[in-house]
Order: sequence, then C-alpha cells, then structure tokens
Amino acid sequence: MPWWVIELITNIVLIALAVGLGPFIKRLGRSYAADVFRANPRTGKSYLVLTDIAYYLIFMAFILFTVTFVQPLRWKFSTGVQLEFEVARVGGILLIMGVLHAANVVALPLIGRLLAGAGASHPPAERK
Repeated sequence: MPWWVIELITNIVLIALAVGLGPFIKRLGRSYAADVFRANPRTGKSYLVLTDIAYYLIFMAFILFTVTFVQPLRWKFSTGVQLEFEVARVGGILLIMGVLHAANVVALPLIGRLLAGAGASHPPAERK
C-alpha cells in the first residue's frame, strides 16, 4: 500500500474524530454548563460557543502540524514505522481532547462562580 494512502486514511480519521466527538461532548456538557451558569444562561451559551471554536482551532492546528507531504526515508523500508507514527497522531489528538475537556470541567465551575459573584456585586440598574 502506498504511504500516502495510510496518511490520507489517518487524516480522515483525525478529522472525523474532531468533527464527531465535538458535538457529542458538547451535547453531554450542556446540562453541566446550564447548572454552572444558572444565574446567567446567556453567558453559558456564549461560553460553549467560544469553547467550541477554540477546540476546533486547536484540533485543526494539530492535524495540520502533523500532516506529512513527503515520504520520510524511514517509511520506505517498513510500513510499521509509518503505522507507529500514524497511531501516535490519533493518540495525540485524543490526548489533547481529553486534557482540554478535563481543564474545561475544572475551570467551568470557577468561571461560573466568578461571574455569579460579579453579577451579585453589580445589581442591574432600575429602568425608568
């Protein structure tokens, strides 16, 4: 099998993971974000949109940074060397997804408390 076929398949898998897991994680996180941002639901929705954009930018940057356009010399002698590299790419994007998700789960309550505290200290002005 030519080296570029394996590279193409890996790129398709990486893009499918980024596009497929993003909405799945978002769907599961909506109720969590709604609970954290219950004082200001619009802020929660905006936060989710911004994190989605950031996630996709990070995932696409990883994919573009790891694309191979010219066959490395080591791949000419063994398909196993290329497969090791491609599996590491898939593992890398999964690791990035996991770390970003964990950071978001930890940071979300802190951000929610900060915003709830800021809203309580600045009551809305009365309308005349």
